[in-house]
Amino acid sequence: MKKGILYTLLTAIIVCMVGCDGMDATYTDFIKDGPIVYIGKADSLKAFSGKNRIKLTWQMQNDPRGVKAHIYWKDRTESVEINLDRSQKELEYALENMQEASYVFEVVIYDKYGHYSLPAEITGEVYGEVYTGFLNPRSYTKKSGKAVYFNKDTQKWEMILNAIRDKTLVNTEVVYKDENGNEKTLSWSERTAYTLTLEGYAEGGMVKYRSCFLPQEGAIDEFWTDYTYLAGSE
Repeated sequence: MKKGILYTLLTAIIVCMVGCDGMDATYTDFIKDGPIVYIGKADSLKAFSGKNRIKLTWQMQNDPRGVKAHIYWKDRTESVEINLDRSQKELEYALENMQEASYVFEVVIYDKYGHYSLPAEITGEVYGEVYTGFLNPRSYTKKSGKAVYFNKDTQKWEMILNAIRDKTLVNTEVVYKDENGNEKTLSWSERTAYTLTLEGYAEGGMVKYRSCFLPQEGAIDEFWTDYTYLAGSE
């Protein structure tokens, strides 16, 4: 009985040793040129949307060995190489002339010996004409069928901007010419309804307005609608 147990234990030990040898052989083959050395990757990578461009930022203090970075997108078919300024705590880099689309960006850091980091990855949106084409200026309330109306109580020309729910609509601008031909600009950025008073406006004079959008928090560009003429013309 004891011999049987001893034989079983010896067999198990031999099988284990053979298996380990096989694993070591595989691992040794994988690192036959020496151990792989990774440096610190881009820390706290962020993307900020813009109009046919996008800005990437990351922290620079996690590994002082990094001297350059490669930014990849479109499944690494597109890339750019940039030098790193180690005196800066944060790096900012804008990719210009980008097509309107959603992208996955990878940032890989390199040291002077060619060692590289694991990729840091982030998704970012680039906006353009397609996005702008869907934007409409803030709505308003007509009085007596007019966007700009004369208030008999205040004896002033006024315009009522409606309340909004869209958090991406951040400002509305009304431009008009007063009775002396001077161009004046009014703006309202709150989401509540508001009545604008067009001081010095004369009936029939030019009035136009437009609205501004930020598609995402932290976007680096504003997106304005075209002007809509409410009275008169240029």
